[in-house]
Amino acid sequence: MSRIPYFHTADRVQVLLNQLHLWQGTRWRHAGVKPNEMRCGVSGDCLFWVHVFKAIGALPEKLEIPDYRLQEARADEMQTLRRCIEATGRADLMFDGATVKHPPLFRLGDVLLFKNGTSGAHCGLVVRDAPVHFAHLTGNGLLEEPLQQGHYLGALTYVYRLLEAEPSGEAHDPQPCHGGEVST
Repeated sequence: MSRIPYFHTADRVQVLLNQLHLWQGTRWRHAGVKPNEMRCGVSGDCLFWVHVFKAIGALPEKLEIPDYRLQEARADEMQTLRRCIEATGRADLMFDGATVKHPPLFRLGDVLLFKNGTSGAHCGLVVRDAPVHFAHLTGNGLLEEPLQQGHYLGALTYVYRLLEAEPSGEAHDPQPCHGGEVST
């Protein structure tokens, strides 16, 4: 039996959008060695979406982001980030730019990974589906932008969709990721 996307109801989408509203004014700052100390309204980096998902119950509250340094993030071309996303057992890879030419039909809540930014990788979260807009942290705070811009579409490398938890109510035991453990 196939699992459905987590953000499949209007209520869940609204809860997501309400939580994102709280992140307005939060300025980008590489969290790196303290990624679990990002603070809504203060500072965080492009992994802010993990904290958003945890705050609304979409991911387990005790899930930890492994420490990472700017040089490490730049060197591994998103492989650690991808392993950690996939280790939750709740993410479906919807698009891999290396193997698929055209992006998927986007849904609200999809996580976008771009090959750009200060560390060579940047993340955003789909917040509108027609036309597609995504939110991401910048030096000016949380910003919503249209995805249909050449520099974003050209840099889009992966798209993940959060899925409902396993029918038992428990996600499978996550696997450790390089640089730390992901725990649920």
